[in-house]
Amino acid sequence: MSTFMFYYSTYLFGYRLLIFFRGRNMIQTQMNHKELITPNTTAQIYNIIRSNGEINRMDITRLSGVSKSTISLQINKLIKLGLIEEKTPPDSSQRKLKLQIRGDLGFVAGVFLGITKLSIIIFNLDLRIECEKVHYFDSISDPEECNRQIIQQLKDLCRDNGIERLWGIGIGFPFPVNFRDGKPDSPPNVPLWHDYPLRRIYEKEFGCPVLIDNDVNVMALGEGHKGCTTEESDFLFVKVGTGIGAGLIVDGKIYRGAKGCAGDIGHIEVDGSNVRCHCGNKGCLEAVAGGKALAARATEIAAKNESPYLKELLTRNQQLSAMDINNGAIAGDLSCIQLIKEAGTVIGSVLAKLVSFFNPSSIVIGGGLSAFGNLFVGAMREAVIRRSLHLATFELNVCISELKDKSGPTGAGTLIIDHIFSSQEFTSTIKRNLRAG
Repeated sequence: MSTFMFYYSTYLFGYRLLIFFRGRNMIQTQMNHKELITPNTTAQIYNIIRSNGEINRMDITRLSGVSKSTISLQINKLIKLGLIEEKTPPDSSQRKLKLQIRGDLGFVAGVFLGITKLSIIIFNLDLRIECEKVHYFDSISDPEECNRQIIQQLKDLCRDNGIERLWGIGIGFPFPVNFRDGKPDSPPNVPLWHDYPLRRIYEKEFGCPVLIDNDVNVMALGEGHKGCTTEESDFLFVKVGTGIGAGLIVDGKIYRGAKGCAGDIGHIEVDGSNVRCHCGNKGCLEAVAGGKALAARATEIAAKNESPYLKELLTRNQQLSAMDINNGAIAGDLSCIQLIKEAGTVIGSVLAKLVSFFNPSSIVIGGGLSAFGNLFVGAMREAVIRRSLHLATFELNVCISELKDKSGPTGAGTLIIDHIFSSQEFTSTIKRNLRAG
């Protein structure tokens, strides 16, 4: 073969190879373009901005993993819809414009029902509190009357603050809930609530998406969003009150299990206990260390005259509560101090099993009995450390909820706002609230 033919053949081969890769890149670019302009990408970019507060375009590109041109296209779309705004930083040395969501564009409600107390917080779209109220019930045994009052209280709060419509409502209830169907499932203390169509009733009344969950799950979400575990993605929230339950946050999300009842630790058996539980079994954790159980134990101690403090309170009030035990411990009553420490130790022995299985970074204690404070939590921590492996506990944080009473409504608000701006619901949310295509 001549030298000319050799170089010519090489040239043709290289040229064809170049054309092949250019064509392949063009096809790939077109495929990427089709993928990037889907509603999922718009939702992804919006949620990056929503999660970070204020953020520039370069950081969005880094976090999203999509091209600058696509970021620019989607940001312009979101600005045109009015969902986000671009602002100049107050510090002139920072030349990059910052993007943030339009929090004032709409509102969601976080509703949380306890045994006697209703808490409602209305948030704007960046989960800042717009207004709030508390309402008390004598009883929640009748679902029709209870929900009539909840609906009226929410409507009154909206009206009094000039809020014409809500983009969504999240509600936490103090009993087992079928999250998928939005209905209570065999609540042991309020049997009339079983299978009551909660989600359907609230969606009909307010004309917006509604999510229903149990109390401890929404409390866990609230603590993860604005409490002591905002930087953690795997933790355990334990509510200790009349009952005892846990919310499991795994990779930043609530873990509900196959049927939605994960975290029902109140009915784990306590070793060596024969105390009868309302569920029919013996030795359940809440039957041993829940609020009612501690009040009953305090009454026994007072009746035996083992604590002058509790004896005097029982004579005066004819009954004792868990908070009487707390007040007695603060006053230095040894029986009250011992009751709190024993309850903390029993709960800690159950939590040790969960720590060995789940290996959380933190355990957050909430609910009414968290008012027992460091004496209570310290006994839990000691039991967990004693009964779990060192690897699982040497950096384990056991602490009291920072949000306290606000953890429930905050978590309910987080639950619904994450839902309405999810990739599955984003387009429907925009069409429903902005009348946009």
